Amino acid sequence: MSDSIEITYELTYHHQSHVDGSIEALLREIALEQTVEVPDGYFLNQPHINTTIVPTIKDVRPIDQGRYRATLSFNPEVTAYQLPQFLNVLFGNISFKGNVRVVGIDLPEDFLKVFKGPGYGIPGIRQMLGVYGRPLLCAVLKPMGLSSADLANLAAEFAFGGADIIKDDHGLVDQTFCPFEQRLTLCQQAIEAANAKTSHKTLYFPNVTDSADKLEDRIRFALRCGVAGVLVAPYLVGLDTVRYLASTYRIIIMAHPAMTGAYFHDPNYGIRPSVLLGSVFRLMGADLSIFPNAGGRFNFTPEESLALSHSLRAPFGQLKPAFPAPAGGMSLSNIPDMAAMYGVDTVYTIGGSLLKHPDDIRDSTRVFLEKITSGFSQATCQPSTQSSTPPRQSTSPLTSVTLGEVFEHLSFREDFGWSGRPPRPYKDGVNLPFRYITRHELIGRYGEETRFDLRYFQIEPGGYSSLERHLHIHVVICIRGEGVFIIGGNRYTLRPFDVAYIAPMHPHQLLNESDAPFGFFCIVDHERDRPIPL
Repeated sequence: MSDSIEITYELTYHHQSHVDGSIEALLREIALEQTVEVPDGYFLNQPHINTTIVPTIKDVRPIDQGRYRATLSFNPEVTAYQLPQFLNVLFGNISFKGNVRVVGIDLPEDFLKVFKGPGYGIPGIRQMLGVYGRPLLCAVLKPMGLSSADLANLAAEFAFGGADIIKDDHGLVDQTFCPFEQRLTLCQQAIEAANAKTSHKTLYFPNVTDSADKLEDRIRFALRCGVAGVLVAPYLVGLDTVRYLASTYRIIIMAHPAMTGAYFHDPNYGIRPSVLLGSVFRLMGADLSIFPNAGGRFNFTPEESLALSHSLRAPFGQLKPAFPAPAGGMSLSNIPDMAAMYGVDTVYTIGGSLLKHPDDIRDSTRVFLEKITSGFSQATCQPSTQSSTPPRQSTSPLTSVTLGEVFEHLSFREDFGWSGRPPRPYKDGVNLPFRYITRHELIGRYGEETRFDLRYFQIEPGGYSSLERHLHIHVVICIRGEGVFIIGGNRYTLRPFDVAYIAPMHPHQLLNESDAPFGFFCIVDHERDRPIPL
């Protein structure tokens, strides 16, 4: 790997349009335009500018009549190791020229290591779903005009049908007929309810694309509702904005290509899809990159789609591989061809084809999933509650950030609740016997950089937790009322400020045999296995 940033261009050269009549002169013009932006000879008294700032020209060769391919080798320092200036160097002023196309980039290790890239990528998303060995199915909530309740009903049908991911259509934002917070809440609840009744886990990615002053509020609300990922259109909100979100919040980023089509329609101009939607989006932090499927209603060729998929999955410094997510033009009949072209690590993004039979969306989804799975050897395991450990930041509205550290204050209420921490169901997606119990996720699930989660559970009179065991350890601290702690066949009474420790694989259960609420803190490993019912 070179120490330079190498950008490969294809150029259309017309002899009569350049005074000195050489392709090298055109390349020199581009080299100057993308860095110093002054004509040759203006810096004769500063020779270091020519040797360290202006890129060198290499590998010039003809590829067709009047077409050439050439590589410019840039000093990484000219990018300031930031995404906006890198994009400026890549295709800034020369985007006004009609005869230049970026077809490849090669980035040095020192440049790549500045960027975090995908927080989850292919391995993290598969770990979260517990699905391996086959492509994933992403269903799309549409059309625009449906109410939040209608979209939630549609999401439930997709989830019961076995979709791995359900995303908002990119045109669903904060319209009056489906307001963002209402839509997100109802759809997430519908999907969680479906997950609780099936052995399958479905993730929901709401569209957070919005104005700059609302984006982080959208992300924080999504995290508070338990959402694992979001959809965002980088060219609508800004690529570096998405890089910031991906590196700041513990959330999956699915990137939509809206407005990038202008770079692709002319084979002699723009940026090759594999560079922009592949390498650049991955550098930005996209865990999944949506693009038009070859043969769909847009004009991507099979070669372009295949090269784009490769750029998302190929080795790229320390950056995780990202999922290619072809969309459009998919039918049951061409799933085998897509499987042969894209391979296993792909997300099939399907909208209209699943909606052709509105009376049985669930069955339509199931049939598509079976077709996708049929050509592969699927392997499943218990889905994880989180991915590995991407960077996190608090999502509480009551935070103070100083020197990179986060201080968080959750106000306690007399009803044994905490500001910004609504109660949740005791178990998500696990059929274990329990009664009259709720939980509050206090610390650990809202972006805090911890190895543990702090939770509050409350069991009403006559209620009980599930009898279970697990590998992870936890500590219970009674803070309200009186309860019974059963472990290893022994019974213990817990009163306020009593502490209990549960070692790995010890069967245990908590009961409330009193006539008042029994509440306790639970400190548990952030990364943990699921309980085994007994």
